Amino acid sequence: MRSKVMLRFVGSFLQVFGALVLLPLLVNIYYQGPEVAAIGFLTSAGTALIMGTALKLYSDAGSPSVSEAMLATVLGWFLATIIGAMPFIPYMTVIDAIFESSAGITTTGISMVAEPSKLPQSVLFWRSFMQWIGGLGILTFFIAVVRESGGASRRLFSAEAHKTDSGSIRPSLTKSVAALWKVYGFMTALIIGTFIAFRVSVFESLLHGFSTISTGGFSTEGASIAAYNSPGLEAFTVLFMFIGGVNFVLLHKFFRSEFSPLWKSSEFRLYTKIFLAVAAVMSLELWMKTSNIGHSVLDGAFQAAAVVSSTGYSTMSFMAFSSAIQLVIVAAMFVGGSLGSTAGGVKVFRLKTLFELLKTRLRAYNLPQTAINEVKIDGEILESSTVRTISVLFFSWIAVVFVSTLLTLVAEDVSLMAAMSGSVSAASNMGPLFLEGEQLRALTPFTKILWSVVMLAGRLEMLPMLAIFNSKLLKDSK
Repeated sequence: MRSKVMLRFVGSFLQVFGALVLLPLLVNIYYQGPEVAAIGFLTSAGTALIMGTALKLYSDAGSPSVSEAMLATVLGWFLATIIGAMPFIPYMTVIDAIFESSAGITTTGISMVAEPSKLPQSVLFWRSFMQWIGGLGILTFFIAVVRESGGASRRLFSAEAHKTDSGSIRPSLTKSVAALWKVYGFMTALIIGTFIAFRVSVFESLLHGFSTISTGGFSTEGASIAAYNSPGLEAFTVLFMFIGGVNFVLLHKFFRSEFSPLWKSSEFRLYTKIFLAVAAVMSLELWMKTSNIGHSVLDGAFQAAAVVSSTGYSTMSFMAFSSAIQLVIVAAMFVGGSLGSTAGGVKVFRLKTLFELLKTRLRAYNLPQTAINEVKIDGEILESSTVRTISVLFFSWIAVVFVSTLLTLVAEDVSLMAAMSGSVSAASNMGPLFLEGEQLRALTPFTKILWSVVMLAGRLEMLPMLAIFNSKLLKDSK
């Protein structure tokens, strides 16, 4: 590995990240926020800009290999987490600040903040803005910076968490990313406008626009969307959360009046079926408890959309559900949304691929050895290397969740369901977990750091993070 080549790309990324940190500083000036908040943003931005410039001066030019691109991705996200935590430190412990930053940058809805409304507006802005820039992928900014490297950008993009595997939009990778950001920006504006229409303040609408389309889930209120006591707003939020879990390539085509790709996508159909199934079982249980079918359907649909899309919003405690429904919730969190979306999880496309692989194995018993028996998705045969990669990813996800759950049980006095839900929520960048707020904030520093690392691993879809433990990858070369 050529460390000087790799560090050049990390340096470019940090320069972009440092510039982004200056935006909440402007918010702090506008709202005449506290001086300590301004110092936090200046420290964070200055650290990123100085470190980025230093790395670029030290580095060498060149196109990175795949391993170098993967390591640059991991190092970039790790440094963004640490630097992004600096503005939170005046308001919480260092460990909690790192956890909050990791949850923000990975769009995980788990928060250490009990009452967000007590934070300065600039810090609230930074929490949600982190989720927005992390939603479609911070490294899309990075790709724009290094687009002159040609193949390097494509390698970096393939190492990023949520690549668009459902077909290209435009011949140029940079133009494809720009087209996706147009969809992202349009949906953000639509959500902001909807919140304003329901008489939410412009500032809070802006922040919920950031955290809804990114499927991040940070809210300005401790009670999340329930604080607004608006069934109409909740219904629209269900729709927006669901859209956040849809492949953005398909959304781009849909907005260009190309409707058939969306309806023909087996992943979208399965994603919809999972949402409807989870919403149905939740609503049924709530109806049996309350006898109010209207509220039950809305609450069930809201919680289901929050889970399948990996958005951390809620209008009720997940502890209110029975053990059976809690298990359904954990399973839905593990699966997540669509490939190429802002959602977390192992992804519906990969789950469907594994189902199809199972069907091919079962069919093989009744077919002659010369018969063609391959995995097909939407009429196309998947390459065996793709199927192998998906299998490895699925195993990696299970292994990481298992180890995280085990270590959490060793370190904490919590139930198996609490430890497992927290690990799945972190790995899948979700948010819901079966711990009360005070129990979450009382976790040991070890567990908080563990879950922060698991969040990053999940956002990078495991393999880049696991690859850094390969000694041959880290070995420097000329």
